[in-house]
Amino acid sequence: MRFAASCGRQKWQMAALSLGVGIAVLTGCDSMEDSEGPSAQQMALTLEGLLPEGDSSQQQGHGVQEKSGDLGAKLHFRRNGKTSTVSVALRKLGDAKIELCPDTAYFPFSRCTVTRLPDGAKLAVNRSPEDDSHPSGPEIFTAVVTYAGGKQVMVAQTDVRSNGEGPADVKESPLTQEQVTAIATSTVWTPIFSKMPEPPEQPLQSPVMTGQQIARTITSLLPAGLRATDPGGSDGFGHVVADDGHGKGLVAVNVQKWDPHDEAMKEVFKQGSKTLADGTRIRIAKGPALGDGKNAVEWTVDTLRKDGFRVVIMTVNAKAYKLPAGRSEPPLTIQQLRQIALSGVWRSSANLGTS
Repeated sequence: MRFAASCGRQKWQMAALSLGVGIAVLTGCDSMEDSEGPSAQQMALTLEGLLPEGDSSQQQGHGVQEKSGDLGAKLHFRRNGKTSTVSVALRKLGDAKIELCPDTAYFPFSRCTVTRLPDGAKLAVNRSPEDDSHPSGPEIFTAVVTYAGGKQVMVAQTDVRSNGEGPADVKESPLTQEQVTAIATSTVWTPIFSKMPEPPEQPLQSPVMTGQQIARTITSLLPAGLRATDPGGSDGFGHVVADDGHGKGLVAVNVQKWDPHDEAMKEVFKQGSKTLADGTRIRIAKGPALGDGKNAVEWTVDTLRKDGFRVVIMTVNAKAYKLPAGRSEPPLTIQQLRQIALSGVWRSSANLGTS
């Protein structure tokens, strides 16, 4: 039974949306005219009204009355014998830097495209496996519309699991990617933004280097015999996939500028580090790669100059985190990582001058 026909009989419980939105306990129906903005119920009803014919249940929402968090809603939707959780979140990000697509270093099977809509907004549509260790399994569909000023609508569909555990009931989902996109691009969300508080102002800071700059610099510094492909990244973080003919491996670099006296950096280099003649701190580490990919290891060289300029280089024996090893060891040795991290090219590329 659809909630719109029986909202007075629904009991909603406290939960958390898959998109990070808190849920309020509500009963009964309310009216848009009686509030300063959409209530939790109205958010859920709006989402439900954008769905095709089917059965909705477990409707939950977060409205302006909750005072904190993004506005949003989620529900279970069943159609043609298929069930999924559909959720929406509205947020105001202001002038914050917004990455529209998942980083392939961490989400290797992400298939994301970005297009510009007629009104100037950007639409990012992504399909990713729910579990990267089973890329042919159930997928998560997301559609994110980002308007001028950082106003954003995010809609996601994930498959429902039996008893909350184990694999999803079915691989196919009740909504197509096109239907998920239609919900995100609907104009019904637009007036709601005027009821939301403005985000706190963030000081505008220019990145030390962009992801593409870092990826290009990595490529220029790789030893002969290594071919770089698949550049990517975001501000302050870039990566490539390196291949010497014996298997592919990720090479990633963080470039940062810290206060030389920052306590966090003192803690990072407190143990297991050395100080070079010019005052540069260097720390070397080997261990399992992030994401528990089978037999995947990560080697890291972390450097911090006296003025707080930091270059961290990592290499993995897989082409991305979360994936099983594609070679016995990473494509770069510790000595090669050290040479790249200490290269003066990073400082000149970041336009920071000499140390």
